[in-house]
Amino acid sequence: MLYIDSADRAAVERLLDTGLFAGVTTNPTILLRAGLGAADAPAVHAWAVAAGAGTVYLQAVGAGADDLAAHGLRLRDLGDDVVVKLPATAPGLTAARRLTGRGVPVLLTAVYHASQAVLADAAGAAGIAPYVGRMDDLGLDGVAQTRALHEALTASGRGCRVLAASVRTLDQAAALSAAGIPDLTLSVPLCNALLDQGASVAAAAQFELDAAGPGH
Repeated sequence: MLYIDSADRAAVERLLDTGLFAGVTTNPTILLRAGLGAADAPAVHAWAVAAGAGTVYLQAVGAGADDLAAHGLRLRDLGDDVVVKLPATAPGLTAARRLTGRGVPVLLTAVYHASQAVLADAAGAAGIAPYVGRMDDLGLDGVAQTRALHEALTASGRGCRVLAASVRTLDQAAALSAAGIPDLTLSVPLCNALLDQGASVAAAAQFELDAAGPGH
């Protein structure tokens, strides 16, 4: 499934209108880029769902596991379409285990190595979001790490899905898809690039000209 990694309302609504995207992913940084804060999460959820998002990923914030878990419960109270995001840190993982024990779906985020698959399973997470491009920045092969993460979770059979994040290029998106990664979240520019590839647009324009018949 494809998700939109943005809280830019106009851009997200336009992309959701295509019917091609399953929902929206956000985090505090994404909210800040849209001029929003953590307190705006309920409003983002409301307009995203109204625009057709089937799932909205909202990140809990807090100084420690107790605060993270409490905020996660408040976010989940917004609706059954909310998946709570938590960082793959000791406090985040502790909060994740508490939430999943209460039936709250959790996505572990800020994941930088395939070994963190074991943490996702231990926490009972529904999903895990490896940062593909940022792993490349650290000298790792982000696509290869994400593939290994997916293979480990598939082998465990506990149902945790990989949601690839920090995808920077169309080539990365294609490689991840070829590796069987089930879910990708893409920035608005990358969504636009995926939808409006120049050669395809030119071919479609030529079809329209040819359909008009000779002399047109």
